[in-house]
Amino acid sequence: MADGEYFVHKFDPFIFTVSELNFSLLKTVPGASVAAALVLGLGALLWFLGNKKKQAGEESGLLGSLQVAFGILVVGTAVLFGLQLGGVEWGLRWYSTMYLLGFMYAYFSCRWWMRRKRIMLSPLLLDSLIAYSILGMILGARFAYVFIYNWDSYKSNLGDILKVWEGGLSFHGGIIGVVTAIIIFTRRHGIPFWHLTDRICLTVPFGVAMGRIGNFMNGELYGRVIEGNVPWAVIFPTGGPQPRHPSQLYQSIGEGWLLLLTLHLVHRIPGRKQGLVAVSFIFFYGLYRYFMEFYREADEQLKYYFNNTTTMGQILCGITMLVAVSLYLFFVRMNPREDSPEVQAQIHDFLKKRDDLERI
Repeated sequence: MADGEYFVHKFDPFIFTVSELNFSLLKTVPGASVAAALVLGLGALLWFLGNKKKQAGEESGLLGSLQVAFGILVVGTAVLFGLQLGGVEWGLRWYSTMYLLGFMYAYFSCRWWMRRKRIMLSPLLLDSLIAYSILGMILGARFAYVFIYNWDSYKSNLGDILKVWEGGLSFHGGIIGVVTAIIIFTRRHGIPFWHLTDRICLTVPFGVAMGRIGNFMNGELYGRVIEGNVPWAVIFPTGGPQPRHPSQLYQSIGEGWLLLLTLHLVHRIPGRKQGLVAVSFIFFYGLYRYFMEFYREADEQLKYYFNNTTTMGQILCGITMLVAVSLYLFFVRMNPREDSPEVQAQIHDFLKKRDDLERI
């Protein structure tokens, strides 16, 4: 797969397509019978063990996570089998899979905090929060891309705005969408906004890191043409014959794994204020993304600003960092400490109400 001294990107953007899956056993009576028996048997066993723990007043723990994973596996397999039977040609893309893994990481992290009574959520509220967040992310990311990055293309074809499956999302817009969704969620359920965002922001860098890997696998959002000798440069066929920086991987490291480490260090600061993790996420994402943009190819329809020195992504990163500083000065700085009696009392009261409801 090498062309001269550089690696040529030839990855398929699909992990698999429905037509490639082998469901031959499920299409026979014996195979379908065995599969049904296994699903019913394992489902009944997990339900029995979970109900037994609940009656004993014990936390579901790992068993609860297994129940969720089993449900996802069964439903996912059934949907794929149905699509194949219906002749629907659909494929699972790397990018969407990586973001799905990000949401799963956030989901199971929240369940872990729930078991240790560190977050004001219940299982039902968590399901609702994930739904709010996904909807907010898609709407925010899509509309920011359309109106900031590519309005000239969409203004004459407004119907194309709804074609999310064709690509075109903005991470900065996604942040705004998720924050808006969390504001609505916390107000509706009486949960302190900064308490919840501090926890959620700890999980986001994982999804960003995986999402950038998905960008690389898809061969999109590639880097600038290299100058000098860069041994790890990649030739992306959609970007021409020139070797380019694999900026998606740089972004995965900077905006993902480095940001994840940074936030966990902030989270460990003794006596930190509520909201410090959340504004640190906004600030350091903007900071790390700003420097990564020097290696990423600018959007074709926008190019560069300020005498060909700055991308739209860098402009948005600058705004993002200013917003983070403003939030700290006008809100977070006045918030109570995370370990204060006031905050601990709020968490205790919520958990008591949650436990009382689960006993009904």
